[in-house]
Amino acid sequence: MSLVTRAQEDMELALKLVSQVEEDFKDNKGTGTKGRYQALCQEFPVMVRTSGLCQAIAFSEAKKGDEEGLPRAHKLLLNHVEKILGSGNGSILEKIRKASAIEYMHMTRRVLDSWVYFKRFSKSVLTVED
Repeated sequence: MSLVTRAQEDMELALKLVSQVEEDFKDNKGTGTKGRYQALCQEFPVMVRTSGLCQAIAFSEAKKGDEEGLPRAHKLLLNHVEKILGSGNGSILEKIRKASAIEYMHMTRRVLDSWVYFKRFSKSVLTVED
């Protein structure tokens, strides 16, 4: 029996999800979805600390879409936050909005702690041309 820490689980999840972005968008470089996702990974913790988790998620929710580039990058970010928080059914925004103050603080801390690995792997795993 091996003991796995939450940080190890977060790192494994981040590597899996960022690697999937690289695989799904391997021909996409620069300002495409992959490049925009990489930039969002770097900016997202700042948005959370500045505006709060709910407002940062609401911003991405408003910007998401299926079009190539930034809209799809926001959609990927939201999907990855949902995986971190284990939000099963329903909107992640709704879950965060309805959370108690203690739950909200826990969710914020959980996302920020996990997002360290998304930032690192988005720089090391994703091949993006500047």
